[in-house]
Amino acid sequence: MFGVHHIDFSRNEISGYWFGDEHEETGVLPLDSCEIQQFTGLHDMNGREIYEGDIVDDTCGRIGIPQSTHIVKWNEKQAGFCMYDYRGVHLPWKPHLLVVIGNRYEHPDILDR
Repeated sequence: MFGVHHIDFSRNEISGYWFGDEHEETGVLPLDSCEIQQFTGLHDMNGREIYEGDIVDDTCGRIGIPQSTHIVKWNEKQAGFCMYDYRGVHLPWKPHLLVVIGNRYEHPDILDR
């Protein structure tokens, strides 16, 4: 994953830096070789930004409840971001009570828990 510096739609190019090493530039990459994550405009209970594709834990602060992981996706019908369980069932969510624990790109196995 990398942070974006520049997107040139006319040339189908994107450039930025690799996360974890802000000094290592990506160089110019084909835009269609990337999947851009959309910021939801929301933050989890620790102030971390929530992006489409993030995996969240919704059991924080609830004693005796096993960890429950869900994924954040765009819902076309509701024209907004929603939380879904591993079966794809839409769930109500309160972002301020969630904790981002990863994303589907870096940790696709998290949802199997």
